[in-house]
Amino acid sequence: MTPAYRTALLLLCLLPAAAGADLAEVRALAAAGTPGLALRVLERDQPAAAADAEAWMEWERERAAILAAADRWADLAARLEHLPGGLPPAFVRWARTRRAEALVKQGRGEAARAVLRRLLWGGAPEAGDGTALRGWRRLVIESYLAEGRMEDARTAMVRFRLDYGEGELADVLLRARILLMGGRAAEAARLLAPRAKVPEAGMLHLLAQLRSGQRPAKRVLQAALRQMRGKWAKKGLLTGLWAVAAEAALEAGDRATAARALEQVLVHARAHPLPAGLFAFNADSLWNAYLDYARHLGNRAQYLIGDDAVWLKAAAEAAERTPVRARSLYAMVIRRGQDSEAREQAAAGFLATLDKERGERRLLWPLFMESRHYPSPGQVPLAVRHALVDDALARSRIEQASRIMATTREPPPGADRFMWHLRRARILVMGGQPGAGAQALAALLDEAGERPREALDKLMQVVFDLQAVGAHEEAVAVLEKVLARTGDEALKREVYYWMADSRRAQGRFDEAARLYLRSAMLPDPRAADPWGQTARYQAAGALARAGLVEDARTLLKALLRSTEDPARRAVLRRDLQRLLLVRERPEAPAAPAPSPPEARAGGP
Repeated sequence: MTPAYRTALLLLCLLPAAAGADLAEVRALAAAGTPGLALRVLERDQPAAAADAEAWMEWERERAAILAAADRWADLAARLEHLPGGLPPAFVRWARTRRAEALVKQGRGEAARAVLRRLLWGGAPEAGDGTALRGWRRLVIESYLAEGRMEDARTAMVRFRLDYGEGELADVLLRARILLMGGRAAEAARLLAPRAKVPEAGMLHLLAQLRSGQRPAKRVLQAALRQMRGKWAKKGLLTGLWAVAAEAALEAGDRATAARALEQVLVHARAHPLPAGLFAFNADSLWNAYLDYARHLGNRAQYLIGDDAVWLKAAAEAAERTPVRARSLYAMVIRRGQDSEAREQAAAGFLATLDKERGERRLLWPLFMESRHYPSPGQVPLAVRHALVDDALARSRIEQASRIMATTREPPPGADRFMWHLRRARILVMGGQPGAGAQALAALLDEAGERPREALDKLMQVVFDLQAVGAHEEAVAVLEKVLARTGDEALKREVYYWMADSRRAQGRFDEAARLYLRSAMLPDPRAADPWGQTARYQAAGALARAGLVEDARTLLKALLRSTEDPARRAVLRRDLQRLLLVRERPEAPAAPAPSPPEARAGGP
């Protein structure tokens, strides 16, 4: 248990037991690693701005902090676009500043400048205080960098220096980035040299020394790797230091270290992206590094491109001691292999090397979903697709998981076939592809042999998912196949009930009533057990909605005669009384019916 999680639990324990939450609980939930839940609680319990503007603003600041910490810049920008009226000018300026920052993070420079123009034209927030103005002008420069508009960034920086001089550290770092991106590395090195012991400046200083040739690439590489082991190894700087190491290793011809450093750039960039425009590294940079290293190894060993078995054997032998070498050799077969089976084998071997190193599976998404080599998920090796689905689900990206899962038809080796197909169907349904999910269930039911009750119970959970997303026609089609695949009368009874639920949701009330009654009358047409009574009660409600009021009354009277429970008798009398006022006509009102005794629980 992490210290942050322990702190969150302690805070939660100290909170008063109340129906509503307060900011302490929201902060505790965010600290516990559940920002989504924290935001949901905030959405539910945030005071209305019209009722308590001060409290609303405090909660809104917390919302912005949670969204920013989770890198949800699009959500933050959208949230702060429209504000309630009547808020203090100071809060409006704060909100617009945060929105401009979020837009810059998204690379939406023009939109950010539109917000910043309103702020700058409004003037300084307090007399004699230029801090806010300075920050806004710095954001204008950042917005140009985010779009790669170097000339505009340089011009804005010149004007900034005329007004503020050399500036503080943030200003110096911004100016150094502009110089580096403009090819003026020697000037950047001179600017940063007096501040090289400051971690943020030190990273840029190393890069400036490398690009200006003031320090040999091997020495820059050694310095970058050394700094990662020291006090500079802050999470936000690691991506940049690994990027410096990668650039230095590539220049020095150190292929193994270049591949390893680029791996780390991709691993860390998800949480801590590189400064916009400073480096040109992406997923294809790593593919190129893998292939370059593999060609170098193959040339030394005299391997032939296309002799897949030789490359696979060499990769397997390297996997235990030198995983980067193994991944490079596997990458050669994945990208250049002559045989599809060999390419799949290489992908499985590549995955196995990642599983041995903590956090390395984070490489899969950029390598296979952000590379020009794989424009669609269906072109990704099958073994990798299975792993990508797991990755997407772990990050609650259900739609992404569904998109990838739609391209897979068979489970990975060793997986339980039935359970894997159920999982696939559920992901498709919850990811917005209910039709594909229903087809997957139908295909599973079409396979030979009668399914045991336990397996069908699990399948039913996915049918409930179909109903939950409103795919009732698809749900009924699957339920009809279940009926044809089972001789279990108790299960048939349930299936008729759930089919009736779907027909009722579709407004097909006479069909729903017929199906509820089928459920009630299995196996004995006169059964008066709790399930049968509940099904008849639901049938009465459907009949009333269908305009068959007398039929509904008949069912309710029969239930009243067979029911001794005082509470249920009171409900039945109330419903009968309501029906006395209803004529035979369509869409007659009926009391809402209770759920059946059996709960929908479990699932694949």
